[in-house]
Amino acid sequence: MNKIAILVDSSADITNEDAKTLGIHVIRMPLTINNEDVMETDGISDEDFIQKMKQGATVKTSQPLLGNLVMKWKELLQEYDGILFLPISSKLSGTYNSAVLASKEFDGKVCVVDTKMACCPLQYVAIDAIKMADKGYSLEEMKNKIENEIYMFACIVPETLTYLKNGGRISPAAAALGNLLKIIPILKVEDGYIDVSDKVRTTRKAYQAALEKVINVPNKEDYYWFVVHSDCEQLAQEYKVILHEKVNQDIQVKPIRAIIMAHTGPGTLGIGRLKKLNY
Repeated sequence: MNKIAILVDSSADITNEDAKTLGIHVIRMPLTINNEDVMETDGISDEDFIQKMKQGATVKTSQPLLGNLVMKWKELLQEYDGILFLPISSKLSGTYNSAVLASKEFDGKVCVVDTKMACCPLQYVAIDAIKMADKGYSLEEMKNKIENEIYMFACIVPETLTYLKNGGRISPAAAALGNLLKIIPILKVEDGYIDVSDKVRTTRKAYQAALEKVINVPNKEDYYWFVVHSDCEQLAQEYKVILHEKVNQDIQVKPIRAIIMAHTGPGTLGIGRLKKLNY
């Protein structure tokens, strides 16, 4: 049976410690903070990153450096027979397309999956991939199963429009008007895209609307359920309880880290579900 390494990128929001415990490998992505380049997690702590964002730092994200990614593959292939790479959705980053092109030089030993997701759901998929590999699934079998059978839906509520403006997601004029009128967008994450699902007048109404959108599905036991947050742990725990009351399933609370937080900002709350794979 082939020994397969499961690799994710920084968008999976996984620490080095958790990755080691779970047996997941990670390629880190670079950040540019006020024109200074640093590596996510390895170059700046979550606490320092949050503080810089609150101080109004200009933050930009980039896909993993291709040279670093190829070096990581070569390093892993010294120990493993193959690699399943689970990067951020192809609709949110160029990582997938770049990785597919680079993987052609590895004679089928590197398989790149279009996960159509980001954030903590990638951790669930990586754990499932490890279990599938242990059962003898091939790289292509795992790729096909993940791409064709998995489904993730989440709603994200930013505390303010300022960070979406700073990241170029909305115009300064729209952000200024939205903040003035207390308009809060509900962002939906579905089929690999992030888009505006709705707009309401208060954050509490936005949280409730997000919750209702996410739980509107039959057979709730068929999903992993999660609450994600950036620098609002208490709020996330509050909605963990509310979500549990609605779906009667285990709820995981996970932090949003730098790569995703760079676009939504501190104070962001997200609620979501991920379809479980059968294998």
